[in-house]
Amino acid sequence: MTTRNSSTRADVFDLLKDDHKRIKKAFRDYAKLDPDTDHEARRQYVEQVCAHLERHATLEETLFYPAARTALDDQGLVEEAEVEHDAAKALILQVRATPPDHPRFAALFTVLGEYVKHHVKEEENDLFKQISRADIQWGELLADMKARRAELEREGEATPSAHTDHDLDQDGHGARGAGTPLPPPRGTRSSQQHKVIR
Repeated sequence: MTTRNSSTRADVFDLLKDDHKRIKKAFRDYAKLDPDTDHEARRQYVEQVCAHLERHATLEETLFYPAARTALDDQGLVEEAEVEHDAAKALILQVRATPPDHPRFAALFTVLGEYVKHHVKEEENDLFKQISRADIQWGELLADMKARRAELEREGEATPSAHTDHDLDQDGHGARGAGTPLPPPRGTRSSQQHKVIR
């Protein structure tokens, strides 16, 4: 493998790992919420996280997993990852169907976070390692993933209701672009440190 191809392969993994880090941080931020945070603020933040998770899952399911499936003889890890995505989507549906003032709401979102954390660990430690040795057109895959992620972000912005991420760029200011951090929920220390400029 050439140095350039190796670097591009690393960029593919970095793109996905960056999403993983942001998502895990979003769950940690939710856990730090002040108990007095109003239910609507909780619901809005949880919806942002769920929408972000869905876009990330779509990116993996439409591009990364098919590339892995084509390149790998052993399909087991890809199958497991897809089953885990299905289970996470079922949890997301339950979260969305539960009123934010119901005790089950926080429990469902917490379990979703634990599930996602487990999935990310397995994916990064096992699937990434296995696919890193595969013969894949990494440059083409990276370009397709970047384009698809931008497309998914635009679709999210075009849906002005519950299914959008809101309002931060890489520096925590202004409008969000693809692959940018989720804002911390209101009521956490970090939310007071990062003022959103609209």
